[in-house]
Amino acid sequence: MTIKIITDSTSDLPNELAIASSIEVIPLPVRFGSEEFLDGVDISKDDFYRRLVSEGILPTTSQPSVGDFIELYKKMADTSEGIVSIHISSKLSGTFNAAIQAKRELENSEFFSTPIKVIDAEHVSMGLGLIAIKAAS
Repeated sequence: MTIKIITDSTSDLPNELAIASSIEVIPLPVRFGSEEFLDGVDISKDDFYRRLVSEGILPTTSQPSVGDFIELYKKMADTSEGIVSIHISSKLSGTFNAAIQAKRELENSEFFSTPIKVIDAEHVSMGLGLIAIKAAS
């Protein structure tokens, strides 16, 4: 049985490791002032930390939208029999709640039958990344 693992970019998984482990990473939006980036897509970890130190502007983040999760879940359902979606602590971000809302919306659709399990990892950074890696193995 093929189970797809999804985590978010707060897991700090190096791209090569995510690919090698077949883990899909959904990026969180990051804002520096009026500039918005997708974490790991439009801004690298190195650029993020460089800006953090050099610009004196504290970044803010947001969670992926429910629509972003729905799109990703549909894409992953095409090649899997199930999805496990593991995310940053719900105490730190709305990411887990957005994933839950997307799951509920898809469960109510007659055109979607792939089971989805959404997990609040209660961790962030490589703690979350290590949980995702273990789930993928």
